[in-house]
Amino acid sequence: MPTYFLTPQTPFGLLVQADSPGQTIAGIPADQIRAWVQEHRLLIFRGFRLFDKTQFALYAQQLGEPLQWPFGAINELKVKADAKNYLYTPSAVPLHWDGAFVGRIPYLIFFQCLKAPRAEDRGGTTFADTGRALARATAAQRARWAQATLRYRTEKIVHYGGTLTQRLLQDHPVTGEPTIRFAEPVHDLNPVTVEVLDATEEQQAALIAELQAALYAPEVFYIHTWQDNDIVLADNHVLLHGRDAFLNPNERHIQRINLLARPAHRGVAQFLKNSKTLRRTEFLIAEIPIFLIPIFLSAENFRFLKKPELYAGLAGIYLLFNFGDMVNAYADRRVDAVYKSHLSNAIFELGPAGVRWQMRASVAGTVLISLWLTCQTGRWQFVPLTVIGWALGFQYSWRPLHFKSRGLWQLAAQWAVIFFGPMAYTGSLVTHFPRPAVLTMAGAYGLLQVGVLMLNNAEDYTEDQAAGLNTAIVALGLHRSMRVAQALTGGAGLLALGSFAYLFRAEKLPKAAYVALLPLAGAVAYVAQGYETINQKIEDKDEAAATAVLKENGMRVPQWLKATAYTSLLAAGVLFAARVRRPRTQQS
Repeated sequence: MPTYFLTPQTPFGLLVQADSPGQTIAGIPADQIRAWVQEHRLLIFRGFRLFDKTQFALYAQQLGEPLQWPFGAINELKVKADAKNYLYTPSAVPLHWDGAFVGRIPYLIFFQCLKAPRAEDRGGTTFADTGRALARATAAQRARWAQATLRYRTEKIVHYGGTLTQRLLQDHPVTGEPTIRFAEPVHDLNPVTVEVLDATEEQQAALIAELQAALYAPEVFYIHTWQDNDIVLADNHVLLHGRDAFLNPNERHIQRINLLARPAHRGVAQFLKNSKTLRRTEFLIAEIPIFLIPIFLSAENFRFLKKPELYAGLAGIYLLFNFGDMVNAYADRRVDAVYKSHLSNAIFELGPAGVRWQMRASVAGTVLISLWLTCQTGRWQFVPLTVIGWALGFQYSWRPLHFKSRGLWQLAAQWAVIFFGPMAYTGSLVTHFPRPAVLTMAGAYGLLQVGVLMLNNAEDYTEDQAAGLNTAIVALGLHRSMRVAQALTGGAGLLALGSFAYLFRAEKLPKAAYVALLPLAGAVAYVAQGYETINQKIEDKDEAAATAVLKENGMRVPQWLKATAYTSLLAAGVLFAARVRRPRTQQS
């Protein structure tokens, strides 16, 4: 248990000073820290050891749910040469509250200072206690403020933006006390406009000036002058915060995590929310073609829709995907605390034992379904495909094999467990065993999608290296892996097109039907051109700069996956439709 001295600050806040070096705030009970925040609004921990990045994100879960931003849970507050927003410049930051434009307002702001500016260079973080401002206001001011509604607008250039309308006075969602929800206008990079609704321009200017005078009064305003290794917690609902302008921009580096308040009681709704999060339902849009393409390529007619085996089998393969997603999230929960905090937080709230129970239930469900399918259909392949899928899904993330850290074996495991195996499984739901041409198509489709996923994997290159993971990208090197990805998607795309053409010819489809292959050809060309552009951009860059380029292009991955997946599904659907219609044509 850490030992420390407590010193109240003026006009608010509490300084918690370690009485010996080397201690960490992780030893202070989280309930005690939350109680201090409610009483003092602002906590300053000084003389304690900082967290490393992963520890910082993991410990934050003890205090609340980390808010996930596009860059992860941790915002690196330092000056950037190519800044597009005033937060990343040495300019002053007006008073505001965090989370305004994302629809989820954090309860706590959690800072740790890696490098503090010299006191004479300024750069302090400013805080205004809106509860104290309300207590000091006259009855006429409070009545005026209670009637006010404000609209904020800013362009989304970084991680926030849009239009927001808010009542000026709002109750604190945790403590219930009244607070002022106000952000000052910004006249800098990425400006923010503030409009008071149903008021003339003179009335708007007067209200904003009145609020600024109330919030900058010495009785409610505090500037925290940073020292190296300071750790600060602030109540984001009752406090507004900003920043003093500062000199020597390379001399200030602060990390920040925004923490949402957890529900007082985690009931069934919270359990279902976290369980859904771990099942990565956002991937379902890309999984549907995996399930349906082999069915369309193998089914002879629509009668398969009336068979319960189809729906049981789809449920089984979906459970198998769920298992793989849960295993991967569970194994990566420490790294995910930084970059995919919603996954790590779901495990924290469910508890490791609860997640392991769900994984076992998913395995049991898939095994039972595969046994039932074998008994119903007499097709032997369901059980081995399930067992192999379960084993590969587990060993992708865990030792002894840990395919994720086995260089090129990572790509082979992804191909087998995400694409080829499931496609062989769903194809078997409608035919005794998929034909070689269908399996060839499944193999080509899997290689094409794995090539696309290599860009997604490359985004994590720096983090995977730091974690000691020998992923395929790490093994190949960043630049070479992107050239391999380009070649793989191009070659696999041609093989997929050739497989479809062979199937069309085998089914004796008319030449007009081959038009259905043009969208897939376009999608393959779209991906190939995208990789060509990326490779040109990173060709002369070092790894750090190249990684930044890849992260900027990461949004291409879902676009590429869907483009290649649904154009492949279209081609398979045309083949199935022609097969279904043929008997009628022949009869006529």
